[in-house]
Amino acid sequence: MNPVSSRSGHLGAVMRLTALDEQISRQQQQISTARRVTRPADDPVAFARAATIRRVQAAGDADGRAIQAAERRLASTDVALDGINNILLRARDLALQGATGTVNAQDRALLAREVAELRAAALGLAETRDADGRPLFGGSQSSGPAYAPDANGVPVWQGSGQPPAVQAGGSQIAAGITGPEAFGDDDALAERESLFTSLSALETALTEPDPVLRGEAMATRLTRLDGHVDRLATARATVGARGARLEAETERLATTRLDQSRALSALEDLDMPEAIARMQRLLTVLEAAQASFARVSALSLWDQLR
Repeated sequence: MNPVSSRSGHLGAVMRLTALDEQISRQQQQISTARRVTRPADDPVAFARAATIRRVQAAGDADGRAIQAAERRLASTDVALDGINNILLRARDLALQGATGTVNAQDRALLAREVAELRAAALGLAETRDADGRPLFGGSQSSGPAYAPDANGVPVWQGSGQPPAVQAGGSQIAAGITGPEAFGDDDALAERESLFTSLSALETALTEPDPVLRGEAMATRLTRLDGHVDRLATARATVGARGARLEAETERLATTRLDQSRALSALEDLDMPEAIARMQRLLTVLEAAQASFARVSALSLWDQLR
């Protein structure tokens, strides 16, 4: 046998055995991870498509986290508005009691004191903050109080702009509501006076000694309180509607995420029965190749010894 041909055949056999060993090693890795594609060489088209899907997934996950944070902020806003609404209804009950002619000055003073406590409680709820420390009713304001007392001690809105918004369903949805929208803003129109001004005025009206002036003031205060009840109902409806839109967007993102996961599975996951069968075929081929290599090597050695 030609020594050159012998060496060439030997080298070719070694290369075939090495290639088979690499295929088997790769197949074992795929079986152990249950994934068909983990690198570009496995399937360039599938790998590129999977990378694109993962980028879209990452963007969707970021949107989902932002929407969840906005949903929590809206939920906290609704809780605060509900608490202030209860305070307002209690203040209205006190106003009705104080408007009757059977309540004496001492009792009205007690009612006025409770109104002052209710105003402080309402202000505390108006200063509620989200998980990031931003005032819920401060609009775009990220720090500082939503309200601060003016020269007369009446809380005045310190915020600006609109609440932070998130992208959902192709539009921006505000994650909250401003203080003036919920509680009034003390502009030139008396009908727009803030809830805090109304409560302060109710406290003053209850302690008015002149029955005629007190009666006129109490009638005005009840009208203002009814207006605030309506305003808070509108604010809560707005917050609820925004929360419902975000919830619908969360459900859409979840459905999209599921579809993306299925697409990735179709691209990357391994057909286990087929992979095991291929593994068995490769082992059979390797065993035959090794046996053939051993026989050829033995013959080559014998030829050299002759």
